[in-house]
Amino acid sequence: MKLFFLVHNNEVEARWCRFAESVGAEVAKKLELAEPTEAIGLVHISSVAPAEIDGLCQRLPALKWIALSDVPNDREGLSLLGQGFRGYLNAYPTASVFAEVLAVVARNDIWAGPALTQKLLKQFLQQQSGGIDEVEPPQENYQLTERESGVLDLLLVGCSNKEIARELNITERTVKSHVTSILKKTETKDRLTLILKLNKQAV
Repeated sequence: MKLFFLVHNNEVEARWCRFAESVGAEVAKKLELAEPTEAIGLVHISSVAPAEIDGLCQRLPALKWIALSDVPNDREGLSLLGQGFRGYLNAYPTASVFAEVLAVVARNDIWAGPALTQKLLKQFLQQQSGGIDEVEPPQENYQLTERESGVLDLLLVGCSNKEIARELNITERTVKSHVTSILKKTETKDRLTLILKLNKQAV
């Protein structure tokens, strides 16, 4: 895996380089050295000028871009993911989180925090259906239990674990257990990937 860093902060760049080395990734010194099918670009939103970031994913689509911010917030995250970035997180992650983010983005999934993912799901569902109440459940049989099917129906309209628990009169821990089972049976890694997969099947 090759990485390209767009960062104007020496401390952040040094940290990312250490993490890249720990996962065996090569940091490309020039953008043209990056392999289009494997390269991931990391952008330090807090040190790079907005003009450099604007339209970046469209100008250089060969790379899978991840945005990292010193002070992440949902509004910025939604905007960047909407521009085509594949991930959004704090600019100072732990080594394990750094490795996990790269793995997620490398397999063409999207990385975002739970709260941001929930907002992104609702936004996506509204754009796709004209209203989250109109989303149809999947037709494919994933051998879900009756309770899992109920949880999935609520996931498909953008409900959070707390909202699902309240609607079905169960605990959030039970909801998490059902969601984990649903993801396993549908062979998806997270809610966003699940929604995207089921949406494609419904088309």
